[in-house]
Order: sequence, then C-alpha cells, then structure tokens
Amino acid sequence: MKATKRIIAAALVFAAALSVNAAGKAKTGKAKTQEIIIGAGSAYKPYWYLDENNKLTGFEKALLDEIDARHPEFTLKYQVQDFANILLSLESGKIDIAVHQYEYNIERAQKYLYGTVGYTTFPQHLGVRENDFSINSFEDLKGKTVVLTSTTANAYYVTNKWNEDHGRPFKIIFESTFALACEDIASGKADAIVSMIRNLESFNKEYNAHLRIVQPLVNASDTYYLFNKKAGAGLQKTFDAALKELKDDGTMKKLSLEWLGGDFTAK
Repeated sequence: MKATKRIIAAALVFAAALSVNAAGKAKTGKAKTQEIIIGAGSAYKPYWYLDENNKLTGFEKALLDEIDARHPEFTLKYQVQDFANILLSLESGKIDIAVHQYEYNIERAQKYLYGTVGYTTFPQHLGVRENDFSINSFEDLKGKTVVLTSTTANAYYVTNKWNEDHGRPFKIIFESTFALACEDIASGKADAIVSMIRNLESFNKEYNAHLRIVQPLVNASDTYYLFNKKAGAGLQKTFDAALKELKDDGTMKKLSLEWLGGDFTAK
C-alpha cells in the first residue's frame, strides 16, 4: 500500500513539473533558443543603416529578418561595428556571422569560412570624371591616382593586387568617406575610384559626383556570409540552406527589388 502511495505521489510531482514547463513555454511563446550574434554595419545605405528612429534597417537586415522568422530555434542579435572591425570580431569569436556584402577573395578565405550560397551580385567598375575618356581599364591609369576608402574592402584587394602584379604603375590614396573620394576625383586630386556599379550610380545621385562608369568591369563576384573558420561549420550549413530557400521561393528577389531597386540576386 505504501509503495502504491509513493508511485502516485511521484506521478503527481512529474505531472506538476510538466505543467510548469508547459506554462513556461506558453508564456514565452517558444522554448529556449540559441543566440546568434551578427556582425553588422550602420552606414552603408541601403544595406545597413539607421532609420529616422535610430533603428537598424536595410536590405541585409530585411533578409536576416526572413531567416529569423523561419528559424524559431535561433534568436538573432546584432553587434554594429565599423566595417574594418567586423571580421576581426569574427576571427576572435566575438560574433558568429559577418554580414556586410562580403565578396570572395583568397586572403579572406584563408582566415574565414565562406558560405557557399551567394546572395547578391557585386560587379566592380572604375568610376572616373564624366568627361575623361582616356581611362577605360587599369592599364590606362599609369601615372594616375586611384582613391579608395578602406584597406579591408574588396575594392582595395582587387585594385592593389592588379597594381602589385603590374609593377605599381599608379598611386593609391585613401579618404574616410565616399563623399570625400568623389570630391578628390572632381578636383583632380584623384583620377578614379573602384566600387560596385550600384554604389557609383548612387554617388552620382547623392553627391552629384558626375562619374562615368567605365566598361567593362574590373572584377565580378557575389556576396556571402562569413563564419568563424574553427567553430562556424554548423551555422554555415544552416544559413546556406536558409539563403537558398529564400532565393528559390522568390523572397530574395522581392527584397532586392524593394531595397536595391532591381533584381541583383546572385545566380
């Protein structure tokens, strides 16, 4: 009889525990999730920027919001940093994923784990003064000056590598902003800038830069999420699958049209 009472009491305790657990889930709406730290920017409109309420927004955020909504097992958190510091944080393990229109290059691939699913195209061109038709390629920059804004952007990698491979025929200088770089070209301090074609088009609109976009392009790439090389393989597979799903069902194209003004989905 006593054994029977003990069994009944244990069953009641177990049932109560299940009830509390269920109530906790009902209250929170979901079970405990894995926190994923995204390394983000805030000054690269329309990809990452702060809206009028100082809230992080842009194409990259909208795409990650879609992934977040489809993966309730994750909670995405954002750590806003300067572009140059995001990859350093990824390497040190302070963030889990770097998301900032990262193109492929060999130097990055040695340090970081690239996703395998590209999500936007990133064609880079020379931008020169609109009345300067003497520059149509890197070869035409001998004795001239290229202005860039960062040594960590792929534009620098592409430009510097070509320059090194050909005996450094042109000079490379730096400005802190694209607006100042465009001023350098207008004043004659610099002769060209290297950037994605969509950026060059936006410089003409935002800064009245009067740049001529040189054809053909100097580098073609897609953009990828980057992960920690030692610990990011699991996340890479999950986010690759998520990006492929968004691409296949047309969501990525929809967001590209909405935020970027055209379908720039990587094929």
